[in-house]
Amino acid sequence: MKFKILIFFLLVTLTGYTQSLNELYKKSIEAYKDKNFEAFEKLNLKALELHPSQPTILFNLAASYTLNGKNEQAFELLSTLLSWNSELKFEDEDFKSLLAEKRFANDLKKKASFFSTQKESSSVLFEISNKYHVEDIVVVEDMAYLTDVRNGFVIKYNLKTKKSEELLSLAGAAFAIIKGVDKNSIWVSSSMFPNYSKYDKEQNNKSFVYKINTQNGSVLAKIEIPEEAVIGSMVLAKNNKIYATNSVSPKIFVIDANKGVLENSFEVKEAFNLQGITLDHTHQHLFIADYIKGIMKLSLADFSDRMWYESKSYLLKGIDGLNYINDTTLVAIQNNSNPKKVIQLTIGVNKVTKVKILDNALSYKGEPTNGKFYKEMGYLYISNSQWPFYDKKNIPLLDKWEPQRIRIFNPF
Repeated sequence: MKFKILIFFLLVTLTGYTQSLNELYKKSIEAYKDKNFEAFEKLNLKALELHPSQPTILFNLAASYTLNGKNEQAFELLSTLLSWNSELKFEDEDFKSLLAEKRFANDLKKKASFFSTQKESSSVLFEISNKYHVEDIVVVEDMAYLTDVRNGFVIKYNLKTKKSEELLSLAGAAFAIIKGVDKNSIWVSSSMFPNYSKYDKEQNNKSFVYKINTQNGSVLAKIEIPEEAVIGSMVLAKNNKIYATNSVSPKIFVIDANKGVLENSFEVKEAFNLQGITLDHTHQHLFIADYIKGIMKLSLADFSDRMWYESKSYLLKGIDGLNYINDTTLVAIQNNSNPKKVIQLTIGVNKVTKVKILDNALSYKGEPTNGKFYKEMGYLYISNSQWPFYDKKNIPLLDKWEPQRIRIFNPF
């Protein structure tokens, strides 16, 4: 087992997580070194109770299964890991007995090939200049509105004339965007984020939500978030409440769209990093993606009434954008996977029953982020946001920036 690599992954991944998880990991490594493989397995299982999708722990658990003669379980777990990282390497002494069985070795190679193969089911709807770093999109009639992280622009694109203009610039990176109650308004979140061109460290993660007039770019309402926040996704329900996710701490903000005020916030204590949020057709339930843990369903009537979807054969880690299609279908953008992909999830009562890859390993170097579903149009999404093209000091590598392409699945 390659200890240096595994320890490095854990230290990177566990920043901000509970100390107890790190302690369990260290104890498991000591058990491995002592060749106490039963304890090695038990400690990894216990660690996964705290963090069900931690890749290093999952990998170590697969190794423990093999070392304890449980090759079938090891194979299933490695297959799941390959769904998230198709370049996973397990040509290791610990997996010698597993790989000695040709059926396991051949099937793992097939799965790695399947998850790494490029697939392009969508087409380009339109593109805008590479001077923007686009994060989210909303369509209102013949206009698409997009957010820009680098300079805080809200960009207006005419789908008929194929011309764009800057509607306004916000004092912070522009992130999530949704349609307002009427056709002439949109809601946009902004945050003082390190990738913003005028970043102020003293105002780090200071966030606002704006109501904007789409006709003239005037600000109709400005709501201050009274804590550190980055609102990466929002939805507007029939009750005229906006539900917004915070990726700094696992909270959901509730905004009264009529009054233009922050009404409440709710902490999801078992969550890690909340991202995409979407409503079912009845507007009674929210579906929320946690970048670390997976997908949650939550009742609007009672936030404590929630459940996490089980997915044993596919790792639901690194999901950013999330959209409801119908009662059995969600579309998710998985941009922390290797390769990055757009997936269609078939859901049952409490589990994901099927995963279909829609777009995978596209030729862009940028990162897919967020999208929207419209019955009359299909599902459209930002396919190559500029996130990979900054240096360690968050200075943009402009020579690498790509034209920002919005792709569409139509019909869905």
